[in-house]
Parts: sequence; C-alpha cells; structure tokens
Amino acid sequence: MSMRIGKSTLGAGSLVLLGLLAACQNNKELAGPPLLNGNWASSDGIYVAQLANGEFKAVANDTGNIISEGTYIALSSDRVQINWVGKISGRSNQAECIKPDDNQLDCVDVSGNKFSLRRTA
Repeated sequence: MSMRIGKSTLGAGSLVLLGLLAACQNNKELAGPPLLNGNWASSDGIYVAQLANGEFKAVANDTGNIISEGTYIALSSDRVQINWVGKISGRSNQAECIKPDDNQLDCVDVSGNKFSLRRTA
C-alpha cells in the first residue's frame, strides 16, 4: 500500500511512522502543555523550574539567574522527559520524571541523581 502526497509516494512503512508520530503528538498533550505549564519549585529549594509549552528553564532562587535551559516532552500521561543544558557547565543532561499527581514530578537524571519538582501557586 502506498499513498501519494504531492510528488512523493509514501510506502506502508512511512505511513506507520506517520501514525506513530501522530500518536506521540497525542501523548504530548496528555501530560505536556498546557497541563505542565507553570512554575515548579525544586525540593532542595535551590531553583524554580519554569515550564511553558515545551520549554524548560531553571531559575536560581538566590540570584534570579537562569541556571539551565532546555525542553520537555510528555512520554505518556504520567511520564515526562526533560532535556537541558547547564548555563555554567555547558553540559547536557536528561531526566525522566514520573507524575504521581498533577502537582508533582519525581525525576531521575541519566547519572541516577533524583530530584522532585512541586507546582507552585
């Protein structure tokens, strides 16, 4: 089976891939924007994570400076992936988070470090 789009022909494999991409987009809406939009305080009190339409920023509580920036995406209705780069270190990092309720994210980064974020008013 193939489908013609403009001058291109998509085979069955391409159609499956398009279907998976559409499914991922739907999952993004389950836990992602706008449901995650807002400010999330770190459990250690060092920073506030600002989540807005797929963009992530961590702002230091003591200076107000942005300490990291990146993106986030919902993997399912209760799992979120955050990708960021530290402003000082220049290092990339990634964490997978479980969302036990609408106001908390419990995360583990690629090095095994755990952190939690709690939605603020």
